[in-house]
Amino acid sequence: MTYVPWFLPDDFPSLIQVQPASRDAQLACRLLESMQRDPRLRHERICIEVQNRVVILDGVVTCADVSSEAHARAWSTAGVHDVNNRLRPLER
Repeated sequence: MTYVPWFLPDDFPSLIQVQPASRDAQLACRLLESMQRDPRLRHERICIEVQNRVVILDGVVTCADVSSEAHARAWSTAGVHDVNNRLRPLER
C-alpha cells in the first residue's frame, strides 16, 4: 500500500528525486506530479493512496467539478487498474 498526502505550495520542488521502490509508489508519484501541474487541482487537499494498481482519492475538495477532474486524471495515469473516488465536495 502506498499513501501520499498532498498539500504542497506552488513552488515546492519535485518530490521524486529517486525512483520509488514499488509500482504502486510509482503510480502514486506520477499521479501526484500530474495533479501538481494542473492549476485546478494544485491547491486542493487530495490524498492519494494506491493498492495493487487501484488509486484511492480521498479528501474534501472545493466543488464536484474538481472531484471529476481528479478522477479523470487518475484514470488517465498509465498503469492504473481502477479508481475509487472518495472525494467529497465542500458543503456551502
